[in-house]
Amino acid sequence: MHLPPPPPCTWEDVDELLLVGAETDLRAGYAPLPTLAAFAGDHLVALCVLRPFDARGPVPALVEVLALLLPCGVDRLALLLPGRAWSLDDPIPPVCEDGDLRARVVVVVRADGTRRPCRPLTRVLSVDSGPDGDLDLDRTCRIPDTTEVAAPVVDAVRILLDERDGLGGAAEAGALVAQLGRVVLLGHELTLSPELTDRLTLASAV
Repeated sequence: MHLPPPPPCTWEDVDELLLVGAETDLRAGYAPLPTLAAFAGDHLVALCVLRPFDARGPVPALVEVLALLLPCGVDRLALLLPGRAWSLDDPIPPVCEDGDLRARVVVVVRADGTRRPCRPLTRVLSVDSGPDGDLDLDRTCRIPDTTEVAAPVVDAVRILLDERDGLGGAAEAGALVAQLGRVVLLGHELTLSPELTDRLTLASAV
């Protein structure tokens, strides 16, 4: 098993890690990739670009990856997602045959499962078009970091972290290796810390 390690990063700096990646995607002309950073305490143990979503949205893809990571001691999560936003005063989203007029945004959800109950916090940053036509993130345009947001993916992160102790039975070596295989086959792009890679390599050899 040869998976590259994630870059060095602390929990305090994880927003910057995710946003730098989003800006790189934007400058290359792509929508930012949905990316999950998973920590055990202050140690980044996994970085994952989630597989493409279907009509059900990001929750199934997130659950697939966390079925592997939560039994491995992960207790903090940061998730970056691309999205669209519009005014709450507009009763109908401004989407029609001529195009989508909703503002492009990037959403970062942080959830610290070491504090229970877990209360995920959300940042929303707008995607601006500069004078040269390049897209960039406006880091001054966001809802407050202390805002709690009601959304299926936020609820899923909260529930999974709060209930992670119940996943102890899935931590058997064979189950972890099998789930890693599923994650890769489903199309997730995963990097793991050397410690977690060694643990799974040892498990696969048993």
